[in-house]
Amino acid sequence: MPNQITHIHSSTTGHTVTTEADLLIGGKDYTIYFKSKDALLAASPEAFLSATLLPSMRVGGESLFMEEKVSPLFFDTISNTIQDIYRSWDPTLHRIKINGTAPAEEPTEKERVGTFFSGGVDSFYTLLKKQDEITDIIFVHGFDIRLSDTALRNKTSEKINTIAKRLGKNLIEIETNLRDLLNPYVKWGPLAHGAALATIGHLLSPHFRRIFIPATHTYAELFPWGSHPVLDPLWSTESLKFIHDGCEATRVEKVKLIAQSDIALESLRVCWKNPNGSYNCGQCEKCIRTMINLAANEALERCTTFDSKLNLRLVSKIKAYDDNTRAFIKENLDALRDVKETEQLRRALRNVLRRPVWPYYLKRRIKAESRRLRGK
Repeated sequence: MPNQITHIHSSTTGHTVTTEADLLIGGKDYTIYFKSKDALLAASPEAFLSATLLPSMRVGGESLFMEEKVSPLFFDTISNTIQDIYRSWDPTLHRIKINGTAPAEEPTEKERVGTFFSGGVDSFYTLLKKQDEITDIIFVHGFDIRLSDTALRNKTSEKINTIAKRLGKNLIEIETNLRDLLNPYVKWGPLAHGAALATIGHLLSPHFRRIFIPATHTYAELFPWGSHPVLDPLWSTESLKFIHDGCEATRVEKVKLIAQSDIALESLRVCWKNPNGSYNCGQCEKCIRTMINLAANEALERCTTFDSKLNLRLVSKIKAYDDNTRAFIKENLDALRDVKETEQLRRALRNVLRRPVWPYYLKRRIKAESRRLRGK
């Protein structure tokens, strides 16, 4: 049975526009939706192909079927190169054929330029660096903040509204359950989040000619990751260009630019654990390494979104078992080399990198085997 995308449509209730579609993936039915009070969301077939590709590649099947017209450029890349990249990163994914589509009409000219924005280091760097060019900030509810965490969503929304007003940018907020579709099939960071951002971009395609996707890593640190300088531009169409921005700068260098902006230091949000709805917990690995970035730029005391001081005990407990975390720790060590009174901090980071990684991977394999045996 082919995977299918059907009933793509938009509706308006009061000031809220909702775009949704029904999906059949591996014999299971899903409905995904996107809501916004700030922009008309297009019933974009490119958006729903972007959203559905990875789950379809996970379950396999003969094809992914959708009748709507799509961009010829997009159809070519999603049928070929995008799938080639994903399968080189994860060979357990299946190549699928996309059926039923037809070429779209010629694109129209648009002038607005957007950037995805979470309030974190990467997105603040792109916004500040490109602020003369960017007209719109795009924030998505349901990606890094759970839809059920209304208190944190409201606080973050207030902060980002303030940022947009202070910098003279239009703000578009979108709510979606897309991550609920993707999570059972593929991991968010290593594979899914770039496709999710492309989905949002295509929903906004009537408004924008370019959309920036802020980079996570530098050109020197590239490895398989859901948002990637090779992959992100491939989601483009003839009339909408996705730009992966910021690979030239380390995280420490990005924080150097952020340290020059009062609104950034009053609004920076990096935490992904958010215990008890906290804006930045100051204790998780991402908070800790960002605080180190700020300390390396002598800006930690001026960043008002961290309530706690940098704790060396928590630094020493960082689990640097993956390429992502180890790359950031090495950046911090290089940046701290010439900063006074940081020897204890540098020693703690060096000890984290020296810690053997094999016990972690052995433990993971034992747990995976145990789950497999319980499933028999």
